[in-house]
Amino acid sequence: MTKLKHLILAGWLFITCGIAIFPSCKTGLSDDLLKNGSDSIRIVSTDTLLVKIFNWAKTTSNGYVGTDNDPVGPWYEAALPKREAFCIRDVSHQCIGAEILWQGKQNLNMFRKFVENISEEKDYCSYWEINRYNKPAPVDYASDNDFWYNLNANFDIIDACYKLYEWTGNATYINDAVFDKFFRLTLNEYVERWQLQADQIMDRPGMMNLKPETVKYKYARGIPSYDESQDNLAVSGDLLGLIYNGFKTYSKILKLRGEVGLSEKYAGKAAEYRHLIDSVWWNEGSQAYSAFYKTDKKFSTGGISNSEFLLWYNVIEDPARIIKSLKDIANSQVEVLSYLPMLFFRYGLNADGYDYLVKIYHDKRRMYPEASSGAIEGLVRGLMGVEPVASENRIVTCPRLANSESGVTVENIPVFAGLISVRHDSSVKTTFANKSDKGLTWRATFQGSCQQISVGGKLMPAIIFKDATGNIHSYIDIPVEAKTQITAEADVAPIAK
Repeated sequence: MTKLKHLILAGWLFITCGIAIFPSCKTGLSDDLLKNGSDSIRIVSTDTLLVKIFNWAKTTSNGYVGTDNDPVGPWYEAALPKREAFCIRDVSHQCIGAEILWQGKQNLNMFRKFVENISEEKDYCSYWEINRYNKPAPVDYASDNDFWYNLNANFDIIDACYKLYEWTGNATYINDAVFDKFFRLTLNEYVERWQLQADQIMDRPGMMNLKPETVKYKYARGIPSYDESQDNLAVSGDLLGLIYNGFKTYSKILKLRGEVGLSEKYAGKAAEYRHLIDSVWWNEGSQAYSAFYKTDKKFSTGGISNSEFLLWYNVIEDPARIIKSLKDIANSQVEVLSYLPMLFFRYGLNADGYDYLVKIYHDKRRMYPEASSGAIEGLVRGLMGVEPVASENRIVTCPRLANSESGVTVENIPVFAGLISVRHDSSVKTTFANKSDKGLTWRATFQGSCQQISVGGKLMPAIIFKDATGNIHSYIDIPVEAKTQITAEADVAPIAK
């Protein structure tokens, strides 16, 4: 659709739509989501198991929130239970689930603690894990010369900060001087200190930058993977994927700031890692990406699969390789399991996404903090398809209902504009309530191909596109004023491909 047509459609919708209220008997809520009294986030559905999973995850995650009066400030537990601490990998993964549950001040404080503690003395690492007393957790740290650190960590922070900006609209995550210093030190000095340059990373030694004082963490001060079980490891696929994503993400941040030339420079660096991953690390024989590269100059598999990390950070672009990588995921460890609902929903595998929500709920280690956060994100971002894009003042929704007979409503989701509520009555009908004081654009998206979408009783032409694996989707952009509710309905049942 041309830009002119978008403007005409936007004007028409502002004039004619107002509040469009459609009946919904499935969720048990009032049809008017604007008038439901509570401001707390909640789910309503005839799918009682889904409600149980959400309520368990909400209660469990909120139970890990610490007191603001602790020396570290606002925080939540994001590590092995009972450590009273938060770890970089866990926080980077838990942060969106936490944001959905109104744990925003905790997120901002914790990420600030990580970025402000980067230092040359630690070879441009931060603290891997910080406790409630505002100290590096003793279980992982003896001194700046002797501590545990996974090299993926710095790049994970860049990814998480960008996602938090798009969700919350809080520009601190991408513009604050302390945050930006961390990004630049990571993508320059940190990369050089740990020999992570695209043209040198395959020749790096297994362990680097060890000091005479490095005793307790001799084999852990700079692990080149999130897999901590590998011996003689030089580099891993998951680390390469995160480095690529770090450069690509910072390029996006710079573009938002208007620093186009510098943005292109970092995008060029990202492209070098992508070429390395797609050419050297792809194994034609096994039709899979290699997981590890050892100091004997040989690739190996085993340990955790790196497929989920390459997919999570949007490293793989080839549709066939995405599908094959999804099929290769078989790890049931709860830390990995917590990534999977969102991952499978993202690629349109709704039944699998739902099954992984259930697996988390029944897992014997479900009290690991990541499990509940992963379930919340998987349900709201995954099943409900809610994706705020603060940089464009837009919120995307897409019903990914595994059970088409069960409507689902999630009320009072905090996003950059304020609160929104979303109800999917079916895979072809969504109601969106903008409860905030700010107007925004709602991108009402549906899986499958439909030529028209009904908005306010008027059929409007849909825009059709394919996702990363070739699945067809249809959407329409709808301006939604403050305190307004609108329903969009696809004119026909979408076709899967």
